[in-house]
Amino acid sequence: MIGLVLYAGERKLKNKALAGMLLLLFAISTLPVASFTVTTVSKGFTIYGPPDWLIGGGDDTTYPWQDDDPETPWGIERVFNGDYDGDQVTTSVQVAILDTGIDLDHPDLYPNIAWTVDATGGTSVDDKNGHGTHVAGTIGAIRDNNGVVGMYANVDIYAIKVLGNGGRGDWTDLVTGIMYACQGPDGVEGTADDADVISMSLGGSSAPQEVHDAIIHAYNLGIVIVAAAGNEGDGDPSTEEISYPAAYAEVIAVGATDKDDSVASFSNTGSYLEVAAPGVSIYSTYKNGGYDTLSGTSMACPHVAGLVALIIAINGKMPVGTFDDTGTDTIRGYLHSTALDLGPSGWDPAYGYGLIQR
Repeated sequence: MIGLVLYAGERKLKNKALAGMLLLLFAISTLPVASFTVTTVSKGFTIYGPPDWLIGGGDDTTYPWQDDDPETPWGIERVFNGDYDGDQVTTSVQVAILDTGIDLDHPDLYPNIAWTVDATGGTSVDDKNGHGTHVAGTIGAIRDNNGVVGMYANVDIYAIKVLGNGGRGDWTDLVTGIMYACQGPDGVEGTADDADVISMSLGGSSAPQEVHDAIIHAYNLGIVIVAAAGNEGDGDPSTEEISYPAAYAEVIAVGATDKDDSVASFSNTGSYLEVAAPGVSIYSTYKNGGYDTLSGTSMACPHVAGLVALIIAINGKMPVGTFDDTGTDTIRGYLHSTALDLGPSGWDPAYGYGLIQR
């Protein structure tokens, strides 16, 4: 079986000196990195990958929303209801993928990779794990009549490595990665190359205040922040499984659904769950130029990040909005008002506002 082997729980990682962190950041910019203080944090976090028994699979059932394009994975077909047009727009929109890196030579990805930076202190963002590459394919694989196509096929991908090859990371590296996304390649906040969207298929059961400070900072800059809700669900929507950064009010928390539009058994539920997206048996790009089928809220998150990028490409920049928005004048309100309401009427802790729709 070819799949992603991930950890459950947390472990302490080697501390990183604050001085070294600041030297690394100032090496690319002569300006202050952000208005908040970065401190060294030792508690690690884990990317949200699938339980082993959820890797691979699929079925041969025919669904009314399927199209006849072999390049469009089922999850994207579901969001577009069989009428894919994510390759019809060319507006520049930058999505920062904070993950294990990206396979920089992957034929479905390299034309859209606009910037790479390693927030872990390493020298390369080339993905040796596969997780970040899988996420990137769902967001923005190109249209080339081969492999897969992403939610927005002409997106600008910012590959920001915040996780090691084993799929673990340090909270300090995540904060650094968020700050990189806020500045963009020119190292200056408030310019055209800043990230428009941050996608984080990662999380942990608790996080230091510095992480929330970084999230608030990005949110106040108008960046749309999307995160996986987590894979600790118990199948009972009346219980709440908390994960950060998804649980922060500034973040769009994404749960996972299957081909029957049912909430995946592993998907976290709770008061912070905002929307749902396909996350079971998702086919996408993988390391070493390959492709693989994975499941998890990690796979649901990039569907939302890619859709947000497409919304921005079509409608222009909009305010990020809040969890309670229901109109179409903010990004979050747009997602809420266009979602397919599943489960109990209105918002609920399993589907949020519903399954995202193009």
